[in-house]
Amino acid sequence: MSSNILTIDLTKEMERFLKSKSKEFNLSVEDTLKEILNQQIDSRIDLGKGFYYDKVLKKVFDRKNQDVGLTKTQMSIFNTILKSRGTIVDVDVIKKSAWKDKNTSIFTLRNMIKQIRDKTYYGLIKSHSSRGYSAGF
Repeated sequence: MSSNILTIDLTKEMERFLKSKSKEFNLSVEDTLKEILNQQIDSRIDLGKGFYYDKVLKKVFDRKNQDVGLTKTQMSIFNTILKSRGTIVDVDVIKKSAWKDKNTSIFTLRNMIKQIRDKTYYGLIKSHSSRGYSAGF
């Protein structure tokens, strides 16, 4: 394994933070920095086309690292589909997760899917006629 030397100028506040985390993790400062970077890298799910989902912040970001601004209901729909990547999620499952016990029409769900696609990109969520939706990434 090759060793790369990297020099970083830290502010006093950054240095205090790293030392505090180092004690918390019971690691060297260098290993603590690696752990923090790994957590940051592992917290992102690539959604394609420059979009990503941050698991820590629970938000979707665009290619400019700007929050796309999904509403609570849109996030619920997105998360339901995200959790079931690789499978088709039944329309009723999505509606129940987003609207709990309310009797919501398929047209309302379709409108929400359209709004998510408008804020991201069309292929993010795939439609499966009469079956449901799946992740398109």
